[in-house]
Amino acid sequence: MNRLLNYQDTVQLIQTTQNGWGDNTVSVVAEVPALFHEGTSQSQSGYVERIACDAHVYLDPENEYVKGNAFRLEGLYIVANLYGGIESESWYKISRVVVGQRKLLTNEINNVHCYLTKCDALEIES
Repeated sequence: MNRLLNYQDTVQLIQTTQNGWGDNTVSVVAEVPALFHEGTSQSQSGYVERIACDAHVYLDPENEYVKGNAFRLEGLYIVANLYGGIESESWYKISRVVVGQRKLLTNEINNVHCYLTKCDALEIES
C-alpha cells in the first residue's frame, strides 16, 4: 500500500513568459498543497560573509496543475509564505524535479520532490 504524505503547507507555483523586452512576466499562478523544508546557514571567511539556503518541496501529485504539466516543473517559480505577511514571502526557482514512482509494483506516483534555488521576487502586475 502506498503511504501518502500529509501536505500541511500551501505554495504558489508560478509560470512565466517573456514579454517583448525580454523580461519575465507572470502568466500562470496556481495554489498547490505541499510539504516545504528550508534550511539556512551562515559562514564567514576572508572578510566575506556567506549565507546559503537549502530548500526542498514535496508537491501533491494529485494536484491538477502538477499533473497537467506532466511533472515537468523545472524552471517554474515557487512562492512560499509559511508565516503570513508580505515580508515573509520567499521566492525560489525549481532547479530539479524527482518523481517518486513504485516502478516494481504498480508504477504509481507517490511524491513529486522539487529541489529549489533561492531567487529574487518577480513583479506581479495586478
